[in-house]
Amino acid sequence: MNCGDVVLVEYPFTNDSGSKVRPVLIVSADTYNRGEDRVCTPISSAPTRDDPYAFLLPESAPWFERTGLRKESSVKWTKLFTISRQIIRRQLGYLDDTPLAEILSKVQGLFER
Repeated sequence: MNCGDVVLVEYPFTNDSGSKVRPVLIVSADTYNRGEDRVCTPISSAPTRDDPYAFLLPESAPWFERTGLRKESSVKWTKLFTISRQIIRRQLGYLDDTPLAEILSKVQGLFER
C-alpha cells in the first residue's frame, strides 16, 4: 500500500474500548511503506464542512469516485496514527495527487514551529 491509498482497517477507539472497521488514508512516504508500518489518518463519513482540521472529500469532486468511498467524507488530518500493514483489510481506492498534496501539506504543518 502506498501514500494516497484509501484502505479499510480495524480502527481502535482512543479509549481502548474496542474497534471498528473504518477507512483511512495512508499518508506516509512510499519509502517508509516498504516496511511493516503505515502512518494513516482516519476518514469520517460524517464530515463537518466548517472543521478547519478536516479535509472535505465531496462527492461532487471529479476524483471522488476513485477514492472508493460510498459518500461524502472528510480526512481528519490531525489524527495521525501508525498501523501494521497486517491489519489492512483491503484497499478501497486512492486519492488523486492534487487533494493528496493539500492534505500532506497540512500534515507537514503540524510539525513546523
